[in-house]
Amino acid sequence: MLKAKKSTTSQRSRRKEATKHLARAKIQWDEACTHSWEPAEPADCVSKCFYSYENALVAVAVALGYQWTKKHYEKAALAARLFKERHLKTDISGRLVELNELRKDVSYGEPGEELKKMSLEDLVSDLESFLDEVESMISS
Repeated sequence: MLKAKKSTTSQRSRRKEATKHLARAKIQWDEACTHSWEPAEPADCVSKCFYSYENALVAVAVALGYQWTKKHYEKAALAARLFKERHLKTDISGRLVELNELRKDVSYGEPGEELKKMSLEDLVSDLESFLDEVESMISS
């Protein structure tokens, strides 16, 4: 389990870095929105949403001084922990696992039925709500 970082980094510095991760997440969300419109590109939309969720999560972790890694499954565990500790109102751990699996299927040229069933409109809408939550948390 990841532990809170005993950082000498100032809160201001962490907030600045967190804001950069959130900005990256917003760009990825915007790209995901474009891919959700007709003619939709589900594979690109799912991939952009996945990375946006991850960058938003990293923004929260950085703002709070938590360690994080580049490993996707560890980010899902971190998301669950931040939700359990009530730093996040939304538990995105399951969504991260789901999107990672869909992203891997696509990258190996095997997009499955799950991708066809995915509501891209709901996906980008849910992500937008999460980004708003993260922005509010970082700015407070």
